[in-house]
Amino acid sequence: MKFKLILAALIMCSLQAFSQSQNNISVVYGFSTANIDIHGALGDFGYNTKTGITTGLLYTKTIKQWFSLQTGLFYADDKAELNSILPGRAGINIDGDLKIISIPITAKFTFFKYVFADAGLSFDKEINYTGNYIQTDQSGIGLELGIGGQYAFNHFTVFLNPYLKIYGTTHFNKNEDFNLIEDGYKFGLGYNF
Repeated sequence: MKFKLILAALIMCSLQAFSQSQNNISVVYGFSTANIDIHGALGDFGYNTKTGITTGLLYTKTIKQWFSLQTGLFYADDKAELNSILPGRAGINIDGDLKIISIPITAKFTFFKYVFADAGLSFDKEINYTGNYIQTDQSGIGLELGIGGQYAFNHFTVFLNPYLKIYGTTHFNKNEDFNLIEDGYKFGLGYNF
């Protein structure tokens, strides 16, 4: 009888410890609207708002029940449409792509078990920058913040994360001044271990 009680206590303790997973790796997919902030530059040009997608892997390390650190590797494929007015002609729109690899480092704060907020830095490298006048080099350090909802079941977690990301708040290319701004939604499915 004593053995059965000790065995039951050990099983309960191990289930309690196992249910409090400290790590999570998630596959993430998202879509956004992308706009380029030209900071009030003068001229007959600007950028139209376009859509983009984001995919990647996100690793979350739980420090406390309410606090986690996150990092990962993301790929963003955003569109930029330059518009310009030429004398005697209608407006001209020229499409361009911005393909960016990002490594975020964010803090995640969980409230009421199902709601969270996250904010932090992102180290970004635009991998297809050609130096033409349509694209703007967004390589640098950016900012990201968001809120979201999550639900955990067994070893899995699903989440929805509306977010705002500003690329290039500190540009690696000192000649660049315009910033790509994404606002959108990320969806994730993660495995807890």
